[in-house]
Amino acid sequence: MKKHSIFLILVLLSLFLNGCKYDFVLPVEVPVVNPGGEPVSFSTQVLPILTDKCILCHSTQAPTMGAAVAYAQLVPKYVNTASPASSKLYTIPTSGTHGATFSATQGALILQWITEGAKNN
Repeated sequence: MKKHSIFLILVLLSLFLNGCKYDFVLPVEVPVVNPGGEPVSFSTQVLPILTDKCILCHSTQAPTMGAAVAYAQLVPKYVNTASPASSKLYTIPTSGTHGATFSATQGALILQWITEGAKNN
């Protein structure tokens, strides 16, 4: 009987020690985009991301949509230049809850474009 009690205590102790595990979650570092360089271009840098991630689902005109049409549909409805980090164009796809999400680099690029005034360039 004493042997079983010791065995049971050892089994429970080993389960307790092996069950305590903590996975460290490292924060995602947002890369710096164009530090001190040229401004982010809507037509050559932002629009390809939107075409790949957003326009295919959100527009029936995707194959024929040009930069001017895409820009007119986004600004100012989804872009807030006064508070770039709260712009829907940035917050919804980077939240992880939307069907199409931006990578950290894509999100940083779009945030930088909005911070620079969301110009149609």
